Amino acid sequence: MSTLKRKRRALGQNPAIRASRRKELIEAAIHVIAQHGYAGCTVGRVAQRAGASQGLMNFHFKSIDLLLEAAFNHLADEFDQAWRARVAKAGDDPWDRITAMIDAYFGAEVFTAEKLAVWFTFWVDSELRDAFRSASVRVERRYHRDLEAEIAHLVPAKKDAGNLTGMLSALVDGYWLQALLYPKTFKPKQAVGSCLTWLRQAVENAAQLGRSA
Repeated sequence: MSTLKRKRRALGQNPAIRASRRKELIEAAIHVIAQHGYAGCTVGRVAQRAGASQGLMNFHFKSIDLLLEAAFNHLADEFDQAWRARVAKAGDDPWDRITAMIDAYFGAEVFTAEKLAVWFTFWVDSELRDAFRSASVRVERRYHRDLEAEIAHLVPAKKDAGNLTGMLSALVDGYWLQALLYPKTFKPKQAVGSCLTWLRQAVENAAQLGRSA
């Protein structure tokens, strides 16, 4: 039996090894996309980054598209787990929970130069966006729904919560773009603080309008 066949047999018989190797390939793909873009993400580059043969890579992912889909799903799941974990520790106060949710956008788990580059690659390429965005859409909708529910505790009308959630999301997206364009000067903690300062003022304005209505 050849060395490659023995490795494939071992992978097939050990789910833990298979899952670990699959994750390594996904992380390698994220690195390659960040460095070379979508068009430059080839089987050869990913295999080289992961220290794997192309044959073993094909064992895990039958095509480069399946690997790209797995990479995008990995990033979406990573963000979903990050904000949920923060909220679970935040307690019951709406402001604490909102702070945790905003902080998750700029946390070390998801907010890295490589991952930012990959997120924007997926967002700006229409082909990639249409093909692989379903997992991200599910995560975004869940996040925005929960964020809107927390903001609703602070404002007099449901429509206010929806409007503020949309504006806050746009503000966060703007900071992500700044981080991508100016990585050396961007400060995540300042971005979180600015988002919260804006939201507090917006909530106060909504409350004043509600009292005067």
